[in-house]
Amino acid sequence: MDIPGYEQEYVATPRETIVELLRSANRLDGTVPIRRSFLQQGTGRDPTPGPLSVLVRHGDRRGLDLYLLLKAVASSPPYNSHRGAGVWARALRHSGVTADERAISKIWARLDSLALVSRSRLGRLADVTLLREDGSGEPYTHPGTDGHPYFQLPVAYWLDQVGRWSETLSLPAKAMLLIAHSLQPGFVLPVEKAPAWYGVSADTAQRGLALLVRRGVLTRAKVPKKAPLAPLGFTTDSRYTLQGALAGRRAQRGNGDA
Repeated sequence: MDIPGYEQEYVATPRETIVELLRSANRLDGTVPIRRSFLQQGTGRDPTPGPLSVLVRHGDRRGLDLYLLLKAVASSPPYNSHRGAGVWARALRHSGVTADERAISKIWARLDSLALVSRSRLGRLADVTLLREDGSGEPYTHPGTDGHPYFQLPVAYWLDQVGRWSETLSLPAKAMLLIAHSLQPGFVLPVEKAPAWYGVSADTAQRGLALLVRRGVLTRAKVPKKAPLAPLGFTTDSRYTLQGALAGRRAQRGNGDA
């Protein structure tokens, strides 16, 4: 007997799909470790942008959303996942974007071209495996095992129903959120330095930071400092600090949770 809405009642929602993906990876609380080299490489005196810059420059919000979700789901060796494209497409809708199975395949291909993942087939399903976050194509290992600097993205990014961060933050805000996590509380980030340091335009950095401040993810404090050649003899720095559910743990080096 046909009952209007009967089948829809039993279709998992995007949020339910996200929850089950994270549950399967034992990620319903805690954080997701991400090497700082995803954002920035080079040296302190000569920094160069990491793979994040390519995703931002191309406006690839779906690529960043799917990559971060895979980082959360592929939580233990061999750091892979072989889910149907329909599952990923439904989960991605939780991040406020639309995708079908064909789109998922194209997104994986873009991430593969950046050497962030590798792909193979496991039966009829795509088997997607994480590679190291720097785009070198090296196999992925937990950054806490090799001393690489890394930061931790709280799973509240997906699960906090008040902020609904993965769904409601823009691509510039998501990029600046990741960058904020890689820095210490009270960090200073002159937006004019963003292109050289992170491959993100000054306008993108400004818009991302401003949205995070408006949403209460960041606090901004104006701190004066002496500047003998300035008209008033001083200038101010904007110092940012993460707050609330997305604060979590910040930049680390050495051993950490898997």
